[in-house]
Amino acid sequence: MLRKTLISLVVIVILFIFIKPINSTMISVFNIANAPTVVTKGHYGTSLIVEISFSDDKLLDWLKNVKAPYPLLLLDAAWIERSPEHLKVIQERKLPTGLLGPEDSVEEPIDIALLQKDVGTYEKYLKTTPLWFATRNHQYSQDLQKSLFQKQINLLSPSLIWQGEKTPELQKGDFLFLPLHQDTKVTFKELNTLLQQNKFMSIEENIFGYSVQSKKTP
Repeated sequence: MLRKTLISLVVIVILFIFIKPINSTMISVFNIANAPTVVTKGHYGTSLIVEISFSDDKLLDWLKNVKAPYPLLLLDAAWIERSPEHLKVIQERKLPTGLLGPEDSVEEPIDIALLQKDVGTYEKYLKTTPLWFATRNHQYSQDLQKSLFQKQINLLSPSLIWQGEKTPELQKGDFLFLPLHQDTKVTFKELNTLLQQNKFMSIEENIFGYSVQSKKTP
């Protein structure tokens, strides 16, 4: 009987070690690929990514009330510095975030020094390195890709961009980007309707089939 009990305990421990990370992974930093790449699609559902560079009271109210599963918030570095009240809500509610960078292109590549400064701003205020990054125009030069790959920051690009027009027809794996900038015409009523009418999932669930817990400070 004792032998059977010991064997059962060993099996349980093995299952705990190998199965638990699949259901609720404890990965804090990761690269999706073993070489620089831009991820434009997942596999298991659809994900909403909200770019934020402009603040108002409506945004603050939305951050306080948005319900899970939460969209990924890509935050502009300058916005981070001037929005302490919004950041407090984001951190208290543990809303998932990444970094929104400036425009980039092959003809006019991003200033890597400026990029490093933006990453530093994110790390200073969010107390962690961003797992996700996108540029304003969703273009990525080779130097940018290499630089962020070395920092284990993953690049995202939209499958679709929504700006408040008719709700797009989403397909499995899609990343739907929503820009919330000063000239954005999308209303939060439209955004909430979009969230209610679609079953979005996190980027991690969409890509891997399970969620990734980013490292949090105590």
